Amino acid sequence: MDSNFKNWKQTALGKYSFYKQEQKIGELEIQTTLFQRKAIIDLENQKYTLKHTGFWKSNIEIVDEKDNVILKTYTEKRYSNTRIIALEGKKLQLIIRNNPLAEYAIVEDNHEILAYGLEVKEGKAVVRIQTSIQNQSYLLDCYLWYLLAPIAQEQLGNDLDTLLLFTA
Repeated sequence: MDSNFKNWKQTALGKYSFYKQEQKIGELEIQTTLFQRKAIIDLENQKYTLKHTGFWKSNIEIVDEKDNVILKTYTEKRYSNTRIIALEGKKLQLIIRNNPLAEYAIVEDNHEILAYGLEVKEGKAVVRIQTSIQNQSYLLDCYLWYLLAPIAQEQLGNDLDTLLLFTA
């Protein structure tokens, strides 16, 4: 994977700003209620909503302001640990693994295009973002951060405020 410096900075509880090479690309706000967890995404002056769908609320959709589905996730097999991501007519795969800590990776045609994970640096857990040039969608970054943020919060605690994210 190629180097491509991206990072997320927490601005308030449940609110994050997304940067690429210190240029702000967008924001993500995770909203949690008793019955629902969703996110509001403001990305390059476009508004999106990330929400859980399906009977068990195990699928995720990202819709635009006109309620058009932009990204959709689902499993092809009932007990699969791989999810399918439908985005712009493409079928990508979301793979969840421990490498050595939690990691979410998106694969297209057997090539990893984006991965968000935790790793240990100097005795502390940090977030690692790896991306390839083939990844042209910042929505995928928002989707993976939405999945990883609660795990990062648990592992990093108060250090999430000063979290340094980097690519390898």
